[in-house]
Amino acid sequence: MVFEDLEVMHKAFGLGKIVSKNGQYITVKFESCEKVFVYPDIFEKFLTLADGTVSEEIIADLNASKAVKQKILDKKTEENLRSMTRGIVIPGKENLNPEGEEEESNEKNVE
Repeated sequence: MVFEDLEVMHKAFGLGKIVSKNGQYITVKFESCEKVFVYPDIFEKFLTLADGTVSEEIIADLNASKAVKQKILDKKTEENLRSMTRGIVIPGKENLNPEGEEEESNEKNVE
């Protein structure tokens, strides 16, 4: 999709025209200012094409972006859960290492 010269409508800035797209950023020229936005995130809540729609390509980019963000969130959640459970002692399982395996005791039986 060619983004340059597409007319867009922003909730706060009104009608504008995309002047460039560089990687994950788009620059939009409005009547009173020029703004740079993160693409495709800006199309989720604040920006539409001037006719009030969002193209299938933009929707696909939004869905891909959401999937990547969800993977990152899932990984962070998993890491947080792992770090929260380190050091928790389960009664009767005091000799378990973080992976749940029993550790060998270095103590010698002294009689």
